[in-house]
Amino acid sequence: MAVLYSRDGAVAILTLNDSQRRNALSRASVSMLLELLERSRVEKARAIVIAANGPVFCAGANIDDLKDGWMSGAPDPTDPALLFRALAEESRPTIAAVQGGALGGGFELTLSCDLVVMGAESYFALPELGHGVIPNTALARLYRVAGTRRAIELILTRRRLSAVEAVEWGLANRLVPTADVLSSAIDLALSIVQSAPPGAIAAAKRNLAHHGETDWARVVSSPQDVPPAEWREGLRSFDERRKPSYDKFWQDM
Repeated sequence: MAVLYSRDGAVAILTLNDSQRRNALSRASVSMLLELLERSRVEKARAIVIAANGPVFCAGANIDDLKDGWMSGAPDPTDPALLFRALAEESRPTIAAVQGGALGGGFELTLSCDLVVMGAESYFALPELGHGVIPNTALARLYRVAGTRRAIELILTRRRLSAVEAVEWGLANRLVPTADVLSSAIDLALSIVQSAPPGAIAAAKRNLAHHGETDWARVVSSPQDVPPAEWREGLRSFDERRKPSYDKFWQDM
């Protein structure tokens, strides 16, 4: 199973479970996450924790799915941006429990959650530009948390941001030993839902989102701003394990 579902009392835990592919977001995992969010709602879970098995939290989008549909611009119910929107608009508390790397879409997954608990060895990165694509959800949400200068630094340089820096920049709320990531996220979730009613939590989240509203239609359409020849070269070079050749695009400017 690409995603596992479990409960710890009032908390639903959705666990990415494809460590062989570094928990990359695929059509299957996006669909399952959306289905399990709905299951948690039906079961009246009070909070959601997003976790992962293996040494990497999430390596981003599955390259095959990027090439074969997600970059085409055609409506797709498995577009990760739809998952990120569902999480961002969820009325219940959502917490990302991050161990290892959260890259690209994995980082965007955490940006869509209310709170983030990071293990000491974990890190964030946005490698998309090097592959000729853009981190469309991060473009809409990262600057709201980290500020424009820091956001553009991470997007353009594609460098790793350590867990310590992530906390300093406000991109994570807790820094804990790696072995304690999941339990700390669950404890944090329980501390919220055991001491506040659901309507007040939902109202606080809804109004906070209203004051910094995300244009989700733009998020979904923005990957088409990249010239197709550029992203095809970037994704092809990734498949072929070679350095991409972008000089020709600079010459044609």
